[in-house]
Parts: sequence; structure tokens; C-alpha cells
Amino acid sequence: MANSQAMATLQVHINRIRNFLNFTKAFLKKRNPIKMFVTEFTAYMKDLCTVKQKLKKIKFRINYERYKLKKTELILAQNSDHVFLKGRQLNQTR
Repeated sequence: MANSQAMATLQVHINRIRNFLNFTKAFLKKRNPIKMFVTEFTAYMKDLCTVKQKLKKIKFRINYERYKLKKTELILAQNSDHVFLKGRQLNQTR
């Protein structure tokens, strides 16, 4: 009697281990963490290698926006009569 109960509990544990291994196999097949790690690592390395190019583009864009801002401010200031610009307008007409 005790032997049959031990065999039954052993069979239950073996079934649980099989179910767990099947679940693990399906999870690894579906998610594939090694492949995900490799793709994320290559993307990180690519981003790391292109940081200087991205910074260069950002600096260029900031300088261009500053240029447009100064040009707009100059046009607005020229359209309104200010005392500090009268000399500049005189120099531009020469």
C-alpha cells in the first residue's frame, strides 16, 4: 500500500516536471531570450557608434535655429523704430 502511494506521488511529481519543462521549452521557443539579447546588444552598439554624428546634427540644428531667431529679431527690430538701430540702418544704406 505504501509502495503504491509512493509510486503515485512520484508519478505526480514526474508529470509536474514534464509540464514545467514543456512550458519552459515553449517559452524559450516563443521569446528566445538569447536572440533578443543579441539584437538589443547590436542595436546598443550601433547607437553608441553613431552618437557623434547625432550630436553633430543636433548642434547644426541648434545653430540654424539661432540664426533664424537672430534674423527674425533683426527684421522685427528694423520694422520698429528704435534709437539703437538708427546707426545700423544708416550703415546699410551706404
